[in-house]
Amino acid sequence: MTSTAKPVLLCVDDSADWRLLMESILVEGGYEVIQAGTGREGREALARHKVDLVFLDVGLPDTDGYTLCAEILKTPGLAYLPVVFLTARDTDQDKARAFAAGGVDFLVKQDGAEASLAAARKHLRTRQQWSALDRSGRRPLAGDFGAFKEQLFSRLATRPEDRARLADLNSSRLYELADALGLPRARMAEQAAAFLKLPFLPHVRMDDVQLGVLPLAFCRANEVVALDRSDAGPGFAVANPFHLELIDDLKRLPGPEAPRRIFVVDPDVLRRLFGEVPAKPAAAARGGARAPGPAAPAEASAAAPAPPAPEPARPAMSMAEIERELQALYRPQDHIAENVDEQGDQAPVILLVERLINNAIQAGASDIHIEPWEHEVVVRYRIDGELREAVRLKPRRLILPIVSRIKILAKLDIAERRLPQDGRIAFREKIDLRVSIAPQHFGEKAVLRILDQEKAFVPLDRLGFSPRHLARYREAVRSPYGLVLHVGPTGSGKTTTLFAALAEIKTPSLNIQTIEDPIEFTMPGVNQMQVHPEIGLTFHQALRAFLRQDPDVLLVGEMRDRETAEVAVEAALTGHLLLSTLHTNDAASTLTRLLEMGIEPFLVSSSIVLVCAQRLIRRLCPRCRQEYAPGERERRLAGLPEDSRAVLYRAGGCPACDGTGYKGRVGVHELLVVDDAIRTALTAPGVTAEAIKRLAVERGGMTTLYWDAMEKAREGLTSVEEVLAQVRIDEFDARPDWMLEAAGLTRGMDRAPAPIARTA
Repeated sequence: MTSTAKPVLLCVDDSADWRLLMESILVEGGYEVIQAGTGREGREALARHKVDLVFLDVGLPDTDGYTLCAEILKTPGLAYLPVVFLTARDTDQDKARAFAAGGVDFLVKQDGAEASLAAARKHLRTRQQWSALDRSGRRPLAGDFGAFKEQLFSRLATRPEDRARLADLNSSRLYELADALGLPRARMAEQAAAFLKLPFLPHVRMDDVQLGVLPLAFCRANEVVALDRSDAGPGFAVANPFHLELIDDLKRLPGPEAPRRIFVVDPDVLRRLFGEVPAKPAAAARGGARAPGPAAPAEASAAAPAPPAPEPARPAMSMAEIERELQALYRPQDHIAENVDEQGDQAPVILLVERLINNAIQAGASDIHIEPWEHEVVVRYRIDGELREAVRLKPRRLILPIVSRIKILAKLDIAERRLPQDGRIAFREKIDLRVSIAPQHFGEKAVLRILDQEKAFVPLDRLGFSPRHLARYREAVRSPYGLVLHVGPTGSGKTTTLFAALAEIKTPSLNIQTIEDPIEFTMPGVNQMQVHPEIGLTFHQALRAFLRQDPDVLLVGEMRDRETAEVAVEAALTGHLLLSTLHTNDAASTLTRLLEMGIEPFLVSSSIVLVCAQRLIRRLCPRCRQEYAPGERERRLAGLPEDSRAVLYRAGGCPACDGTGYKGRVGVHELLVVDDAIRTALTAPGVTAEAIKRLAVERGGMTTLYWDAMEKAREGLTSVEEVLAQVRIDEFDARPDWMLEAAGLTRGMDRAPAPIARTA
């Protein structure tokens, strides 16, 4: 990096939306940004470009972010490259793994991509400071080591012949001296600290470690870590306090206003922090030295608090190997449910369940279906809204150990096979699984919903809203009071959109409270409650309780019954902004559904600010989509004039999309704003959803789900075929005003496309 060239930042993350968001923020901040979606692409980018800073997601499709960081920092010339981890949770375990891998910092994605700009500025300065530490041929200076040795020999009554043999050991071999004398290393560190009048630390807590002050390669080579202790302030923990050149460099490092203190620590404590196995004493190899006795108290305390190192990777087993072992293990007479968890963590069923879940996560699946069929067990993944078969396992009886293992992980009753059960599994630090098990004809079926904390919070402008819809939606969720409803089938993205809205309006001045069943994602700064109908804590009872807690914004997971709807309307009319969901097909039918639930028309018309209907449709793979000139029928379906030369796109098929032609999904929306015309219509007896929809289109300028989806087909984001498969054609000519104006038409001049049967 030079003074004139822009710093080059590499962003490695499997979420294209997150990478684009970070790039837009960092480029505006004056940086050049390179993107990579996998670990392999990240390595290739580092080989081609001179990178000044790396943002690295901890979970990538082809590797673990911590492992990749360690590999990068071992590459010649990259040992002092700052790496900032992107993660979903801020825990001690995350911090320990980040430190052991060599990261300078980690950003929690819930805090927003804007934090990446501050991190870039901070750690580019860090790299400049590190350059002063990169000296070759560094050798410790002797300092007072000779006097220390003499004092130590006197205290231990070392024999003259041993003193002569150990006289050549210099200060760089402090702990070889300890091994030769049979002195525990923790005791040697304590003795050295006392001699130099420095504080001794029997242990180091991960909470006290400061990331980003020193590069990991430097820390390992010199056995030092940066600390910020609440009881002693900032400092450095060193294993060898006689390394005077090192200590001189540490004291010169820029940092806090108060000078950093030097602490002495057992080197084995530092090695555990680095995720390494402590070195064994070398006394036995040197001959003539005393064997170490029982550990001294200082040594015992030094080993106690070290954080666990990352688990080593298990030996890879193919699915076929696991299946063969299962078939041999679980014969028909085996009592599977009772012994499935007694074979250790290498049991075939444990490896199989772990492999099935990991494969689903890598494939980007939202759900895992494990189904007992007549002769086999079929595992299917829901990817981009469609179920795809992943594997078939024979014989069918393998369903017993598989489901039993899932029940154990979810803390369910493994002996109960007659009733449905629901649970939750904390699979990784950022991934939870919501488990549903239900009895079927040939055994129990398990469905696991994958909840990825990193992908939970997506900014509103990345959810597929058109610019018109985005402006209108943002205006609605910033209303001081009223009811905002999201409607659509299960899995249409309602929860994701609602949490994106909360993230946008969340400020310290607002009391935001949510009622959910279950709580899928946790959001900092928001009070979240889970309902428990079995003890009487239902949605409407929880909502009544929340209304007494001075809320500003309320989110109700679902308005399932009349009681909840009545309390929600009451809350919206008494100065609260309330967001919730309903299961209806479009925005207009939501209003009639509320009337059918028994809510008075005048309450519906005066409380609702906005109804947002939504669907998720598959996005065309950008690598293999195929351009074509549409025929007459497709032009009419897409709202294109007959003389239009516009092109459309259809699915192709390539390895990147697994041959489907689609990769990822995009939202389509229909926003109904309740205006005076609709309020009047709601009070008319027998009002229909179609009548409300006509008013919203013709008087309110509403863009229906169908035409919002077709707009995305015209932009090349999806195909006409996918739109017809997911969204119904409107019952009347519902082309929005903006589309008619673009074609030089007025409403009624041209017929809408004739309805056709939805394709499978």
